[in-house]
Amino acid sequence: VLSTREAPSLRDHLVRLGVTHVSAGSHTEPGGYTGAGKEDLHLTRAGRRIESEGEHATEQFSIADERSPGEVCARLRQLGYEPVWKDWDAAILNAAATP
Repeated sequence: VLSTREAPSLRDHLVRLGVTHVSAGSHTEPGGYTGAGKEDLHLTRAGRRIESEGEHATEQFSIADERSPGEVCARLRQLGYEPVWKDWDAAILNAAATP
């Protein structure tokens, strides 16, 4: 998987080498997708709670490519590739659940 940790220019070049999974629109801070936990920010060190001085949760790692999924998709098309979204899980899981 080519993660959003890498810069857009590097990601654009690595795709040409055969990368088949590219992340986009990632959030690495706690609650980044859902907002859960933002009302009780704190740090834990050696099993002890330490109140956070900041108003925002800290990120797990820095994101270098902040393009949206749509922007990454458009760039892949410009490079001559056909983006394919992973959308087959539901079909397989639903088929397996049907008697």
